Amino acid sequence: MRKTLINYFTTGVLFYISLQAVAQEQPSISKTADIRFRREEYAQAAGLYERLLRTREGRKHAAAIKERLATSYRLYNQYDKAAYWYAQLLQDNTATPEDRLHYADMLKSLGRYDEAKQQYSQFPDQQRVAARIAGCDSAAKWMGLPGAVRLKNETGVNTGKNDWGTTWHGNHVIFVSDSVRRDVWYIKGTRRRYGRNNAGYGKLYEAEDGQSGIGYVKDFSSFINNYPYHVGPVCFTPGGDTAYVTVTDPARRVPYDKKERPVYGTRQLKLLMFVRQQNKWQPPVAFPYNSNDYSIGHAALNEAGNILYVASDMPGGSGGTDIWYCEKQGDNTWGKPQNCGPQLNTADDDAFPVTGADNMLYYASKGKAGLGGYDVFAVSGNKAAWTIPVNLLPPFNSSADDFYYVPQTSRDGFISSNRTGGKGGDDIYSFNLPPALPELKPLPVPLLRIPLTVDICARAATCVYLYNKTRDMGWCYMIMPPSGKIEAKLEPDAEYVIRVHYPDHVESVAFDTKNMNETTPITKSICPTQVIKETPRYRPVKHKKGHSHPPKKKRKK
Repeated sequence: MRKTLINYFTTGVLFYISLQAVAQEQPSISKTADIRFRREEYAQAAGLYERLLRTREGRKHAAAIKERLATSYRLYNQYDKAAYWYAQLLQDNTATPEDRLHYADMLKSLGRYDEAKQQYSQFPDQQRVAARIAGCDSAAKWMGLPGAVRLKNETGVNTGKNDWGTTWHGNHVIFVSDSVRRDVWYIKGTRRRYGRNNAGYGKLYEAEDGQSGIGYVKDFSSFINNYPYHVGPVCFTPGGDTAYVTVTDPARRVPYDKKERPVYGTRQLKLLMFVRQQNKWQPPVAFPYNSNDYSIGHAALNEAGNILYVASDMPGGSGGTDIWYCEKQGDNTWGKPQNCGPQLNTADDDAFPVTGADNMLYYASKGKAGLGGYDVFAVSGNKAAWTIPVNLLPPFNSSADDFYYVPQTSRDGFISSNRTGGKGGDDIYSFNLPPALPELKPLPVPLLRIPLTVDICARAATCVYLYNKTRDMGWCYMIMPPSGKIEAKLEPDAEYVIRVHYPDHVESVAFDTKNMNETTPITKSICPTQVIKETPRYRPVKHKKGHSHPPKKKRKK
């Protein structure tokens, strides 16, 4: 009996100790998860929040934890898990309109267009989601286009990690990968994990171009790659002797909280210029407009080498990241960055510029009508003067993130995408346009030549949606008072509709460009129709003596 009591006593003590350990563990999980979230280590934060949600303490704060879970998965591109947690959050009646917008974006990135459109329709600011809804409307038709162009997964370089951002250097392909190849183990950062997605840090690799595809991967340059964080992408001058490399700032001292372990701020992207002399890359020169307050990267040079395009979230843009340009000065320095303008840039993210022949620019946008995530667009022009961006449509674009469209020649090239069916994460795909089908060239830009000017009466930021009914494509122009004007170029022999999305109603004007050319400009003017609401009035009742008076109320018996 005494032995039994001792056993009970021992068991009770151990049970009490276990309860105390669990009680002490719960706030520890919560605290650690919040620290990871503030450090933008979303992959690790998500795992901790899911663990916390299964505890009693977590269930008390379920709504806040679900919001953190949804945000974490969204920001490291786990769209299916993000959609699940946003759906859970919306069921709790604690979600904000922004949560609904993010949920719709996740559904669209998963190709669930009808569900996404339903969520967009419930967002209070319909101007903001006009382009997203247009993308949902067009997606079904676009996805049904004939698949004359085939994308080939470059299995010789792709891994289960992220492989993307190809560019040419001589007859070799340079790309970014966060998978550790065998000859870069000694380079800084290759053995560490990037907390945002729990993957490695991206480095630059070099591959040979063969008949069966690109392969035989090796380190591009141990000198350029020798940074503790991300390195890449890169672009080269026409002669290949200067490299413009995007790196994550390795030197910035970021704030931390001594009581909670280091809590790092965002490290900005910086642009470094490396010059090759005597077969060696020399120490880099920092781009003069790098900043600790914003990022600059994803550089691209035009054919002449005198205009540099970059992606940046510096002040003065349209919102998110924008495409900017710098002009080379007479002393070979770069002028101050200038915004490429509202024709290219949107209130969302616009990034990954790549230049092509004949003043073509290819870039990825989340703010224009597309199939979901980043879509690739093509424009013709330079600096801040561009034609209307053209969506490259499937197979180049999908419901996932599609970016870094790199034309090798006029008929083939590479594109990066995290679409389903790949090896995992971002993959590099090559394509070849069949010579027997020249009409499938994805750029109808040369046809856009009829000038259009639309004057808009607007007292606030307003979306003006220009829809090409013939091609089932449209674009949303955000105008800001007091300008109230958009300028564009249209395609001949096409039907168009202009829709102005006012806060309380939509006004539209339909027209066509039949029998018109560049010498016949089109001018339209749209002002909101003022709706006058009449005050309800009673109908007079005729009195027997000819007097009118309101009807008397009957008394209750």
